[in-house]
Amino acid sequence: MAPKNARKVEMSEDSASEDSINHIPKRLWVMHGAVMFGREFCYAMETALVTPVLLQLGLPEQYYSLTWFLSPILGLIFTPLCGSASDRCTLKWGRRRPFILVLCVGVLIGVALFLNGSLIGLSLGDVPSNQPVGIVLTVVGVVVLDFCADALDGPIRAYLLDVADTEEQDMALNIHAFSAGLGGALGYMLGGLDWTNTFLGRAFKAQEQVLFFFAAIIFIISTTLHLFSINEPHEDDRSEWDVSIDFLNDLVRSKSDSVLAMPDSTSKDGDSGTTVKLLWLSMLKMPPQLWRLCVCHLLSWFSMIAQAVFYTDFMGQVIFEGDPTAAANSTALQNYSKGVQMGCWGLVIYAATAALCSGVCYVHVFIKIIYMLGTLGYTVGTAIMSIFPNIYVAMVMISTMGIISMSMSYCPYALLGQYHEIKELLCSYYIHHSPGNSRRGFGIDCAILTCQVYISQILVASALGAIVDAVGTVRVIPMVAAGGAFLGFLAAAFLVIYPDTLDDEDDDDDEDGQGLSSVQSEAASSNSTEKLSVSKSMPRNSSCKLGVESTV
Repeated sequence: MAPKNARKVEMSEDSASEDSINHIPKRLWVMHGAVMFGREFCYAMETALVTPVLLQLGLPEQYYSLTWFLSPILGLIFTPLCGSASDRCTLKWGRRRPFILVLCVGVLIGVALFLNGSLIGLSLGDVPSNQPVGIVLTVVGVVVLDFCADALDGPIRAYLLDVADTEEQDMALNIHAFSAGLGGALGYMLGGLDWTNTFLGRAFKAQEQVLFFFAAIIFIISTTLHLFSINEPHEDDRSEWDVSIDFLNDLVRSKSDSVLAMPDSTSKDGDSGTTVKLLWLSMLKMPPQLWRLCVCHLLSWFSMIAQAVFYTDFMGQVIFEGDPTAAANSTALQNYSKGVQMGCWGLVIYAATAALCSGVCYVHVFIKIIYMLGTLGYTVGTAIMSIFPNIYVAMVMISTMGIISMSMSYCPYALLGQYHEIKELLCSYYIHHSPGNSRRGFGIDCAILTCQVYISQILVASALGAIVDAVGTVRVIPMVAAGGAFLGFLAAAFLVIYPDTLDDEDDDDDEDGQGLSSVQSEAASSNSTEKLSVSKSMPRNSSCKLGVESTV
């Protein structure tokens, strides 16, 4: 009896220890999601004001598209490198947080230049009718803000997936989506208010300075909360099982713990670290599941960016019949400004809808249904907005952008987490479908998803300007957005692979398949009972372990 009692006590202690590791307090997840609040607040400022600010500064239309070209090109070059570098980072503070801090500083610098570029230019010799310095500073601010804010998404998501246990991923992603929607709503709301006649308007020189004051305070606080929320798993904190399986992997492939690890030890470049060529090959040699997900992500982002960037301009020119290039104090310019402010309130509705819809993910709804409803609802909303261009339709239908925003914030990353958890995918795709048989992980795969945002921005910048010029009105923008969203709906319905719909089939195959060896059974038991969040950076699988052992 004594040994049995001792064993029960030991098992209860192990269970308590496991619970303490697995379950991170919800308040820490709220702190972790605070950075999304600040990021979307700054994003809201850019989305709502970038077109009006640049047009009112006098930026020639032929150069306007270049503003949107620069940021995604930089992103395509540096974001995958950033993702791979974060996977290989060995700082004691963590792998993701150093990169998050640097990118957050970049966001703050971009907001400062974007909202204060005109005033800085005037202080350096510009005149209201000719502001070359102001234009350059504002464009640089837009590029820096856009690049850093987009690149920030990858490390943040990888950080979340690193520390979240399987059962916590949905909750954590929902908190991030809610925080993002709330931050965007507040940003659009503050951007839609007229601050010139308030005490803050009298304290500062211009409306943009007031908005920068809010953006700086909110973003600094939210970033600080995020960086000190949850400790990242450290190399010394991993379980003995992870250390042993890593040792076996080292014998077979390479000694790196990175996601895009070194080439095989038999290659000539085995000790040179991750090469740029190997990094980009990992993007070209993606697992089929990830490739399909990227197609859907690209189409969804294209449709959303097309509508979001031009929505306030659409309200000013089409709904309120204003002209951004009209003379100062003219009725046309005043109507345009009113339309822009009303557009900001419409974007408040969009962001609030995204925050409210994030609660839908708490209900046990299939990811496929959420993805399909988001893209289809947005298709219908933008199509109606284009057919009936009046203020009431535009204000109501923009809420559908919140639905697709919620689905894009949750579904791709939830699927990515599932792809990394499934043993068949881990062994067959996330090893053999990587160059040099290197192991894939959250850092590079999140960066690849982020690259779809950059590609969509390039498509918007290159295509929409020509389309608007050909048609002669920005009313065509909702039509283009509806077309892109419909293609995204088709991809979500028929192209994307959803592992949660295949779980039952996989379980049946496992039960009726070949017999498991004692080592494999041990590993499978370990998988089901020891889901330690500190080892999330390397998904564990019994079949993988057995394959490695047999190779050794």
